Amino acid sequence: MKAIIFYRSSYRGNTLKIAQSMAEALSAELVSIDNTPSTDLSEYDLIGFGSAINFAAHDIRLQRFVAEQDLEGKNVFIFSTRCRPLLGAYHKPLRNIIESKGGIVTGEFSCRGYDRTGLWVLIDGYNKSRPNEMDIFKAKLFAEKIKWKLHPLATIYKVPVNAHFSGTAIRKKDAEIIAGNKVVFLNTSTCVSCGKCIEVCSMHIFALKGKVLPINEDNCIQCRLCADKCPTSSIFIKESFLNGLRIAFRESFSDKLQKSYNSDDKGR
Repeated sequence: MKAIIFYRSSYRGNTLKIAQSMAEALSAELVSIDNTPSTDLSEYDLIGFGSAINFAAHDIRLQRFVAEQDLEGKNVFIFSTRCRPLLGAYHKPLRNIIESKGGIVTGEFSCRGYDRTGLWVLIDGYNKSRPNEMDIFKAKLFAEKIKWKLHPLATIYKVPVNAHFSGTAIRKKDAEIIAGNKVVFLNTSTCVSCGKCIEVCSMHIFALKGKVLPINEDNCIQCRLCADKCPTSSIFIKESFLNGLRIAFRESFSDKLQKSYNSDDKGR
């Protein structure tokens, strides 16, 4: 997924800190609108827009910049830093602009930022040390959630099963072949069989059967290391509360997970 983030951070650098955290999580290009960028957005799958909240709305320069973009059918997220503790309706003006340009708002994030204007000069600023490490961490988690939500295999479990191989369901999506039952899915058409998933998975989910396949998904603990390390983004883990319960019950009432974890056999 190719992503780009546009931001304006003109006061204390609060918004820039958040934008940098999100850009790192998404491997996204980070662009300040102060540089009057001219970018062809047609090649991007995800676009972010953010600034500080000024007078109950995003920076007016950012709003004007967004109003000039062609966002038809594009996935867009909004972020901001603000003085007040509650978000309120501060994102509404920018959200309305994005939707009027045909964009699809996939998520919104906001956190407090240091402000030393107006009456706050009397106490040397409000929201001191914000955004802090926790704010920056939450911004990263937000970006990762958006990335996961838009993964090409996010809805593959809804596609009918065509066949089975070594106990693993095989599905076809367009010209691609996807292996996986209910939790772990691997696009065999884009997989390059590098073996990184086999190396990093402590629960030995993957095995080399001519091609790499997920053959022990019942042992998956949803750590997502395999997906994070996959160089072609060919792996998707369907995370859910029910899967979490399954893991908890298996750990509580049997030793199968412990045995899988302690096994030296990685299915080679």
